Amino acid sequence: MTPIVTKEVPRGRVDCHPDSPANWLKCSFGELVEVNQLYPMERGRDYPFLEMAAVKEDFGGIIEYDTRPFEGSLSRFALNDTLFAKITPCAENGKVAFVDRLPAENGSGSTEFIVLSPKEGFDPFFVHSLAISPAIHSRAISRMEGSTGRLRVTEETFKKWMWVSVPPTHKEQTRIAETLKAADDHIRALEEQLRKAERVKKALLQSLFVFGLPGSRTSTVESSIGPIPAHWAFQRLGKTFREPPYNGVSPESRANPPGTPILNVSCVNDGLCTIEAVTYVDVDEATIRANSAQKGDFFVLRGNGNRNYVGTGGWLREVPPENCIFSDKLIRLRFDKSRVEEGFYPYLWQSRAFQIRLQSKAQSSSGLWMMNKRDISREWVALPPKDEQTQMVEILDSASENLAALQAQLTAARRVKQSLLQNLLTGKIRLKP
Repeated sequence: MTPIVTKEVPRGRVDCHPDSPANWLKCSFGELVEVNQLYPMERGRDYPFLEMAAVKEDFGGIIEYDTRPFEGSLSRFALNDTLFAKITPCAENGKVAFVDRLPAENGSGSTEFIVLSPKEGFDPFFVHSLAISPAIHSRAISRMEGSTGRLRVTEETFKKWMWVSVPPTHKEQTRIAETLKAADDHIRALEEQLRKAERVKKALLQSLFVFGLPGSRTSTVESSIGPIPAHWAFQRLGKTFREPPYNGVSPESRANPPGTPILNVSCVNDGLCTIEAVTYVDVDEATIRANSAQKGDFFVLRGNGNRNYVGTGGWLREVPPENCIFSDKLIRLRFDKSRVEEGFYPYLWQSRAFQIRLQSKAQSSSGLWMMNKRDISREWVALPPKDEQTQMVEILDSASENLAALQAQLTAARRVKQSLLQNLLTGKIRLKP
């Protein structure tokens, strides 16, 4: 380990670990790393290149490398370095990556990276873990400098201002790094499982709503939306509504009670309408009765600045708060349960082919893409017999439940890692030799 002499934290510096064990070494972060080390690289030669967009947010790692000729002004890095995005909002969003793979001796990247290269004797992943820990990352963000909208973390923040505590032995430092790396590997494995489960669900959505149930395919007939099973009904979507579509209301809202809870655009995400993001308004009883939200309602976004969001929908699967209403940015749909299995249309709405057809009806005005109730009612759909709908919903429910379970595991794993970062890097929990 590079020799470190424990010092008192100078006046005006930031002690990131004030409660660390007494025998841990105290030093500036810059004593652990070289900041923006100038690795020898040939100008004009091709090297692996990393742009800011190729680093995931929330410390998610590197997506992929490009290849570009090296220009002298670019950042330079090597295997086991940590890349710390210094510009807003990338820094705040956790674009910090550990270089655990590199198809060449060195790479180059965006000038908006601060490169932290561990000095000899310091475990690279331990250094990376320090950089992404709340004690370091949040303090680096708090010291950003520059004009509004162009704030940056400075090199001096790492070299001079932030002081850290380090275990006195390399062995303990390595044990901490190994534990954190195991937690990180578990998270990456869960992320990969989640990606695969998402691909399975997308494939099911595509197959079921085009070809029907596996093993029950019969002859097909041509329609305006392409070939469909011959025994399916082909009709306008509005024919299966229990009541006409309905737009909500748009009184001024506030984030907190008192008032009447109102569902808004933020409540609709990933095919569901949830109550976590409700806001509150002041309306009369007649407005509440006319714009009520009930469990089982389906809400469609009728306007957005991004066309890809217009026409997306969310199924309200939970009982909403008492007297809950909905925003005029949403269109409420209620389906005839005698003809449509609950959940069938919410899943249809998630299929890419249906979304493309529906969004093609959106019109732009003053930068806002809009669709109306008539656009939705007149959309053509292929409707299987109800018993087939039930089986399709059961299959897709299973896929959705698997996704939800994996997401819950991933959330829990991330919480465990945050706890480990907090406790292991501050010495609150010590690992046995």
